[in-house]
Amino acid sequence: MKKNKFILTSVFVVLISLSSFSQMGGVWNFDWNIAVPMGDTKDFISATSFRGFSIDGRGFVSDAVTVGGIVGWNTFYESKGNVTKDVGDGTGVINGLQRRYINALPIMINAHYYFAQTTVMPYAGIGLGTMYVEDRDFMGIYYVQNEAWHFAIAPEVGIVVPIGAGNTGINANVKYNMAAKTKDTPSYTFLTFNIGISYVF
Repeated sequence: MKKNKFILTSVFVVLISLSSFSQMGGVWNFDWNIAVPMGDTKDFISATSFRGFSIDGRGFVSDAVTVGGIVGWNTFYESKGNVTKDVGDGTGVINGLQRRYINALPIMINAHYYFAQTTVMPYAGIGLGTMYVEDRDFMGIYYVQNEAWHFAIAPEVGIVVPIGAGNTGINANVKYNMAAKTKDTPSYTFLTFNIGISYVF
């Protein structure tokens, strides 16, 4: 319960803080995320994830620079099939269907530089904040779980292409997501290819 309250409060604070920049205009992005595991994350789950989304709000603080925040969610899943493993003390083995999950929830502030604000808006930026990551390694009905809040960083490059003559466009970007190692949990890294709708106000 405390964890859920913390998550909801963090999301609320991030989204409310974005509104302070709205007087100079800004950009809202609503994106579908396709995530490709990298590094240690790939060793745990190698399958690409098509289950992810993010909401990103940015307010212009100058003609070319925005400051804002993002909240998102990515789920990774992979079945390893029936696996036989040593129990660890040399006394026997266990056999079962091995399934692995990772849930990642980034909450970050970000800054972006827009190279142009004409019909097409290319940009580059970076996000800093935290990422809650939970992984589970199932063997049959039993599982081992790790969960922690990590320091996270996420550089990205992207482009907004307008749709018609209004304020709506297609947002496409590539982002490198890194959640740093903690005392008890490993680091998590993955590359996301994101596409969605932008609203420029």
